[in-house]
Amino acid sequence: MLKYLCCLFLVLFLFPGHEKLCAQEKKGLSDQEIKIDFSEGTLGQYLNAITAQGLNLSYSSNQLRLSDKIKLNKGVYKAGQLLSLLLSSYPVEIKTELHKIILYIPQSQEPKSYTLSGFVYSGEGMEALPYASLGVSGTNVATQSNEFGFYTIRLPAGINHLQLSYSGYPTLRDTIKMTASKVLNFRLQPGLLLAEVKVHASKSGTGTGLADLQKVDLKGVNDLPMALGETDPLKTIQLKAGISGGLAGGNMYVRGGSPDQNLVLLDGIPVYNYNHFTGLLSIFNSDAVKHIDFFKGGFPSRYEGRLSSVIDVKTKDGDMQKYHGAVNIGLLTSSAMIEGPLIKNKVSFLGSFRRSWIDGLSRLLSNGSDDVNYYLYDANLKINYHIDSTSRIYLSAYQGSDRFNLSISDDMPSQVAMKWTNRLLSFRWNKVYNPRLFHNSTISLSQFKNQLDDGEENVSNEFNRITDLGLDNDLSYSWSNTLKSYFGIKAKLTRFRSAPDSEVDPVMEDQQSVHLQAYTDNDVDILPALRLRTGLHYTAFITSGKTYHSFQPRIKLTYNLKDQHQFYASYAMMAQFYHQVSINPLAIPNEFRIPSSSGIPPQQSMIYEIGYLKHLSPAGRIGIQVYRKNFSNLLMYRPQQNALDKKAAPDRNDRLLSGKGYSQGIEVEYAQEFKWLSINAAYTRFKTMLIFEQVNNGKAFKAPYDLRNQFTTAITIRMGSRWSCSTLFTYSGGMLVTLPQYVLPDLDGVLSGAAKNEKTYFYTPEPNNYRLRDNYSLNVGAVNRTNFRKGRQGRLHFGINNILGRPLPFQVTASLEDNQVNVTQLSPFKLLPYVGYSYTF
Repeated sequence: MLKYLCCLFLVLFLFPGHEKLCAQEKKGLSDQEIKIDFSEGTLGQYLNAITAQGLNLSYSSNQLRLSDKIKLNKGVYKAGQLLSLLLSSYPVEIKTELHKIILYIPQSQEPKSYTLSGFVYSGEGMEALPYASLGVSGTNVATQSNEFGFYTIRLPAGINHLQLSYSGYPTLRDTIKMTASKVLNFRLQPGLLLAEVKVHASKSGTGTGLADLQKVDLKGVNDLPMALGETDPLKTIQLKAGISGGLAGGNMYVRGGSPDQNLVLLDGIPVYNYNHFTGLLSIFNSDAVKHIDFFKGGFPSRYEGRLSSVIDVKTKDGDMQKYHGAVNIGLLTSSAMIEGPLIKNKVSFLGSFRRSWIDGLSRLLSNGSDDVNYYLYDANLKINYHIDSTSRIYLSAYQGSDRFNLSISDDMPSQVAMKWTNRLLSFRWNKVYNPRLFHNSTISLSQFKNQLDDGEENVSNEFNRITDLGLDNDLSYSWSNTLKSYFGIKAKLTRFRSAPDSEVDPVMEDQQSVHLQAYTDNDVDILPALRLRTGLHYTAFITSGKTYHSFQPRIKLTYNLKDQHQFYASYAMMAQFYHQVSINPLAIPNEFRIPSSSGIPPQQSMIYEIGYLKHLSPAGRIGIQVYRKNFSNLLMYRPQQNALDKKAAPDRNDRLLSGKGYSQGIEVEYAQEFKWLSINAAYTRFKTMLIFEQVNNGKAFKAPYDLRNQFTTAITIRMGSRWSCSTLFTYSGGMLVTLPQYVLPDLDGVLSGAAKNEKTYFYTPEPNNYRLRDNYSLNVGAVNRTNFRKGRQGRLHFGINNILGRPLPFQVTASLEDNQVNVTQLSPFKLLPYVGYSYTF
């Protein structure tokens, strides 16, 4: 044995060619020939080309800026020579070890980086701009400001060429030298605001946005020929693929979901009823709205409580320097808005008011009669206080109401009165603890009332009163340019009071529930072109005798190819802890809202989507999405029963059924912006099915809002700086209603002679078996602008609604004549002209 060990020793350590062989091995890796067949690319692409030809490289992407652009002549290089050329601007050491080359920067020579942070404002008025994009030119180093305009980014020491952009503003380019961490507030100056409407996806080629986030640009909303010329940002969202309006175009059905499945937030506070009477208008005054984010899939974990969509509306903060305002006069409503400083650069305010004047016009036309009377109003107030450069507080308030009175007849002096009211109040505090940590706390109080008075003495039929008291705490932390985390805890106390009178029995006269929530979200750039967002939302819903626990995972993966093509896939689970069931097919708020209880579990949905988005030149996009949404724990009334049918079942819970459903479809969108022309178009093909074991023998049947086909297009032509013309065309399949196929006599007791044949039964093969007519509408309009001194502007807009088409009906009724069922659809007027005038100062 000793003899063999001695021989091995001689071979390994005394053989004279040993060192030469090792040197040749090391030399061979550096001398290996590498062919480069492209002359321009990123550092990462060149390193990938080297490894693809069999040379094993080891390096850290945190030490090398792989997205740096490099130009190099095509040809064949030795590996050592090529690496020296590529890494000439880096203090990189090259080490050969075994069969690989290691690239590393000694710790003492690692380049320093510093943090740049601050706020992004609009002009000198210090109106914070949410989700502005900030990046370093020629690299993938980028970030976005948060919803309050705060940004943070890590920059390498030395000269950095920055580029800041925000929709509706000219791009700002600036050069900054980083020698230490610093705070810098940017002020974007408004440029030429074109008469356009954009709903565009954030381009994540900058490493910031994701395609599910839809920013609604409000600059061009005023130019679309909406119903009666009324400006409404929510109606603009209905022009997107996968979204449709209900009766009279009111409410919103998103990817097969019902209207109550949309989470609508006003300054962070959920709004239960976001439409006015008939759905002709939403509760949002466009003069007071600053920004709207819209999601229909891939929801961030901070959102919870609805199944189908999120509409996050932020109001303006108020100008810190000057007073501004607007006055609008239209056929249906008039409004006014004013904003300005209470203390310059310290405290600002914004106030707006809108009211209809149909009631005054109807009294005038009917000689003072109040047989039919209706009005609506909205009021917004916001105060913004900058405590110091790192802290600020906001106080926001909203109240809106509708009231409708109808006299039954001259012989009966009683009246039917319906009233709907929203009240919202919030106090918000922002704090920047350090350049990486941002904190936001909100205390909110909201109340919704839906009331019916039938005119009888001492009787008031109040359908709903819902009061919420909430406390939210949200934190965001920037670990690096490629990793950001978001955390939050929330608590909400809700009191439901539903239908307390004797005629409309209550689901529960008075019930309280507690909502406890916690969430986390993480945005990470796995590769320069690959981004992952993953998170989890947890909710504990505590009600009398029952506690529901809900874990809702969220995940979104986005891949960008050459900054022009974007592929993405997402999954989200959502839960909703209250249910809404309608009384009849009227386009008014007549629904019952029922909280989850021991016998009524929360609704749930799982949403899957994949999509592709291509960015077009000069300013456009085309995208396609495929989605599947599964629902569970949905509610509906038993066939032939309703909310007021107490004889069939005294307990309303016995009249409710629980089931499930699904919706799936494909969506195509196109938008293009030219110098004088804007085009937006969307098409959706989808189906929505419901499954209830006690209905239709447990077989799937169509949902009422299963429209199958939907198409919208908006075109705006700009003719100089003063005139613009717009057309708006919408088409959708007809909604579904349940109608009997034929009528059968009631033969019980007739054959025995005990009774007469006076009763009949309606035979209905399945729910929602009758499809109403397809609906389409063409609106045209024009806008004339007149500019005055000191930035003042007058705007005259006029046009015609329904110049062609068959608009959505306001009400659907059925009658029986000669054993035949006749359907009547009450629709808005055709050829309905409008005119209005706005003045801004």
